[in-house]
Amino acid sequence: MRNRLLAGIFAILVLAALAGCAGDGVTSSPPPPPPALDWSKIADYDSTDGNRVLGTATAALDGTNGRYQETVLGNFYMDGLAEYARHVSGKRIDFALFNDAFIRSFTNLPEGEIKNSAISTNGTDTVVVSIFTGQQVKDIIEGFVASTSTGSWNRGCAPMVSKELSYTIDTSTTPPQAKNIKVNGAAINDTQEYRVAGGNFIGDNTTANRFIPILSDEKKEKYAPTKVGEAVAMYIIAKGTIKPSDYPVAGRITGVKPTL
Repeated sequence: MRNRLLAGIFAILVLAALAGCAGDGVTSSPPPPPPALDWSKIADYDSTDGNRVLGTATAALDGTNGRYQETVLGNFYMDGLAEYARHVSGKRIDFALFNDAFIRSFTNLPEGEIKNSAISTNGTDTVVVSIFTGQQVKDIIEGFVASTSTGSWNRGCAPMVSKELSYTIDTSTTPPQAKNIKVNGAAINDTQEYRVAGGNFIGDNTTANRFIPILSDEKKEKYAPTKVGEAVAMYIIAKGTIKPSDYPVAGRITGVKPTL
């Protein structure tokens, strides 16, 4: 009986000590996770309704001069595309990859309400999920940066990428070279297959651009009629509030911007 009494007193003292620590401002509770994307909100999405308010930007997202460098707006578009592809496919998506098409024609998303008309028409490629090897991903990125096209399309640019992918532009040679390509901080594996969200220019290519691999049908999944811009619009609906701090310029594309 006496032992049980002593054990009870000890337990009370321990609890009191822990409460005292908490009272000093020390806590062991982890920070709350970010709000989950609510894809149920896109059920009534109508791509033709340009006046629909998709969400709110807490500040402007800048994409100026994004041809050979990372931008907040480009990061936002690619992260949104990757998340939409994960939702619509129900499968693993390793990263998103796209050329600089958005940044050429759409360089700023203003603060405030985001209307569908400002997003859905910026990205007319059909959403495609492609299965590329690491070597093929390298061919695509290196080809865009060096502009090694055999066809009429020969615009050099830094492909936009989602947060899982990164690379460096080396301007010590002419043309510039893409190097140090990484997935989640590790060197890309040449023989591993990656599931890549993109548009049909890259994912369903049938042109003569030798740096874009032509994939067999079993290596690509088309999500027509959804366009890339519409996919990003639905991502905004699911997220609600868009903060530039969620898409920082923080090392997806590094190195020296080539002189144009």
